[in-house]
Amino acid sequence: MKILVIKPSSLGDVIHALRVMRQYKLAYPAAQIHWVIKAGLEGILESVQWIDRLYIYKRSGGLIEYFKLILKIRKFEYDYCLDLQGLLRSALLAGFSKSRNKFGRADGRELSTLFYKSVGESSRKKQIHAIDRLLPFLGILGLQKHEENLPLEFPPPETKKKPNKIPSGCIMIFPESRRSEKVWPYFLELADWIKQNCQQPLVIAGNYPDNSYKNCIDIRGSTKLRDLPFAISQASLVISNDSAPLHIASAVGAKIIALFGPTEPERYGPYPSMMNKTSCVRSTSYKIEDIEFTTVKNAIQRVFNSEF
Repeated sequence: MKILVIKPSSLGDVIHALRVMRQYKLAYPAAQIHWVIKAGLEGILESVQWIDRLYIYKRSGGLIEYFKLILKIRKFEYDYCLDLQGLLRSALLAGFSKSRNKFGRADGRELSTLFYKSVGESSRKKQIHAIDRLLPFLGILGLQKHEENLPLEFPPPETKKKPNKIPSGCIMIFPESRRSEKVWPYFLELADWIKQNCQQPLVIAGNYPDNSYKNCIDIRGSTKLRDLPFAISQASLVISNDSAPLHIASAVGAKIIALFGPTEPERYGPYPSMMNKTSCVRSTSYKIEDIEFTTVKNAIQRVFNSEF
């Protein structure tokens, strides 16, 4: 069996798709899975070590790169092509692929559903978790049973060294998000409190380093994407806005405190939602700045089940 998965972005959504497709690979290890991924995100697929071929989608390359990608895809014949993105540019790739069976999201946009057979719930208004929208694709592939937690395993980096000497059992904070309205503004104060009251080393992770976090292990901008999941798996607690690291932490079974403002944890939170390692702190006003510092501090105390 040879399957083409079209899920180029975003990173958190790619993690969701990986958790689903991992179940198929476990059931049918001989199956080949090829994947279309956005340039810059390929490290996350390289890190799992069970994707057989990557097609790098260079969106900045315009139509020329897009047509080159189509030609590369058409060199192979696929038993199934799954458009898990549900946009016109991904649906066209599915449409041009040499696949016997082309399926895609029923809630696809931009007329994407014209190019494949629809799978799953078509309404975007229904409160369905992003992963639950993808699970029906396993049924299309003939897999009826799967692990409830949909875990992902990320082997250690090939150097057999912990990325950036990150200590096991650390508390790891991800203070960033691509959307400013999803960024909790009190991470600096939280970091100071953790240093004063917790025994665990504090690690600050993300993409944009600065000098604001003092006396911490700051790995922002210095950890490769393919090394990040293993680093997260070494943490005793991950604290994050609604962003990709949150979904990686959920996939590896880490303890999580997830902060939600304008987005809904029922749709985009850790999965499954009843995991006892997860604490979702949400703003009732849908403004993340309204989450009080004390609320997050109390969540940390509950996770470690101790008094500070």
